[in-house]
Amino acid sequence: MNKFIFAICLTMLVCISLSAQNSDIVIVKAGTKVLDYFPVGERYLYPEFKEGQIIFKNGSINKARLNYNFVLGEIVFNQGKDTLAINRKKELRECIVDQDTFLYDNGYMKLIHSGNVRVGFKHYVKFKDVLKKGAMGTTARGASIDSYNSIASSGNLYDLVPDEDIELQKMNEYFISYSFGSFVQFRKKNVHDLFPQHTDEIKIYLKSNKVDFDSVKDLMRFADYLQKF
Repeated sequence: MNKFIFAICLTMLVCISLSAQNSDIVIVKAGTKVLDYFPVGERYLYPEFKEGQIIFKNGSINKARLNYNFVLGEIVFNQGKDTLAINRKKELRECIVDQDTFLYDNGYMKLIHSGNVRVGFKHYVKFKDVLKKGAMGTTARGASIDSYNSIASSGNLYDLVPDEDIELQKMNEYFISYSFGSFVQFRKKNVHDLFPQHTDEIKIYLKSNKVDFDSVKDLMRFADYLQKF
């Protein structure tokens, strides 16, 4: 009896684990709007627009009520009844929303570690695949996806009504920058590339400290260590 109960519990844990792993996948059915799969309360980082500043590299500052729309991947602001995105992204130095700082480097990222070693966090929706119905009701992947990728990269994924089922994924990615250079994905290889003179020391740290590169806690601790260089 105990073995039977244990087996049931184990099965339930496996199902929960698999469900958690797939929870960031969104299947948009043909003929429906992408927007319908992301209720208003789930599109934005903050529950309401907050007072913020848009600061440009030339020193000019615009004040506005801001929010981050992760479906669009944009910092947006209110203008009358309209919600608009910032146009001059390449001229941005930073956006400050409430107590948070956002930088723009091939997309917006929230600065979560400052100093000589900066860590940025990106949360956005990525187009993943087209799902076509194959023989005997099976699903065929790897269909022509160039047009959808183009739509996603141009920021028009938001209003898309696909002709076929498509697969989207909610992405959480971490990036690192050293000495105020460009950001790269926070991965072991990139860390070694950023600190070529400290490769041996970093290897020793990684051997002594298991780093999960998808764990913000581990990455913040690792960034604190790298800060001494």
